[in-house]
Amino acid sequence: MPLDPLFANRLHFFDELPFAEAIKAYEAPLTSYVSPPVEGEDRALPGSGIDIPVRIYRPVGTTAGTDKLPGLVWFHGGGFVNGNIDMNESDVVSRELSHRAQAIVMTVDYRLVTETVKFPAPQLDGVASLQWLARNATELGIDENKIFVGGISAGGCLAASVAIMDRDMGDNYLAGQLLNCPIAHWELPEFSAELQQKLDELSPDFGLKREYVDSNNRYMIDSGAREDVEPYWFAGEVEDLRGLAAAQIINCEYDTLRASGELYGAQLLAAHNCVEVLTQAGVPHAHINRYPADCDQMVETLENMVRFMRNTSKV
Repeated sequence: MPLDPLFANRLHFFDELPFAEAIKAYEAPLTSYVSPPVEGEDRALPGSGIDIPVRIYRPVGTTAGTDKLPGLVWFHGGGFVNGNIDMNESDVVSRELSHRAQAIVMTVDYRLVTETVKFPAPQLDGVASLQWLARNATELGIDENKIFVGGISAGGCLAASVAIMDRDMGDNYLAGQLLNCPIAHWELPEFSAELQQKLDELSPDFGLKREYVDSNNRYMIDSGAREDVEPYWFAGEVEDLRGLAAAQIINCEYDTLRASGELYGAQLLAAHNCVEVLTQAGVPHAHINRYPADCDQMVETLENMVRFMRNTSKV
């Protein structure tokens, strides 16, 4: 499918403006966002020697400790070096999923990677957040058989890592994992001819280039060396993928990371896991960092995630 005009008509900014200005113009909303009836509460959870800032979203009219709703731990993107819980793909997505799925959604301000903070800091924050939510499910009004982890881009990478940690630590809290345009490999897999053709339609200065993605992954590691990577940091590097929570992977049609998401889906299937791999047509990377009223494909992605949550349970 052709790139949607919402994105295609803004690619010229990357040829005409400095990159920072181009990004701002490219991401400018068309409308004002109006939240559905959802309440948000900022809290701090105990982590690995730190407090982890989180925001917990609850549908208006539900009661903690009484209702039994699905629970989702959600991680924003940003390449592990940018992003926060106020960006659209965190705050707006969490509000929409909380309302549409009638779920408790907790978004996590995990530690970003810097010159001094490296992996596994985000992974430790991620699994600690899942453990806290699961261990407080009754108090929060969460159905213990319907606990999910999910995220977009780097957040999808983190969610996949947390799902592996959940299995390997023997917790097995998860019913499912929602991975939106995730990076799941230390190096991007080869692109199919079809994907390469899609990428060639984009501006040369737009999108996640292979060189940037692979270089950014090296930055995550203290030494930058492949031999120092723990496989679970990039879930597609894990040799034994058996026995993981059911997964939904939604890739973007015009996205280099689609190669990683598609390969990871095939790996999960080969390991006899329950997995659904979808491609959101007509969109580039991180299309859900928008407003639903501006992007029909964002709505379709949200509804597919809601369907997966409704149909997936541990029992």
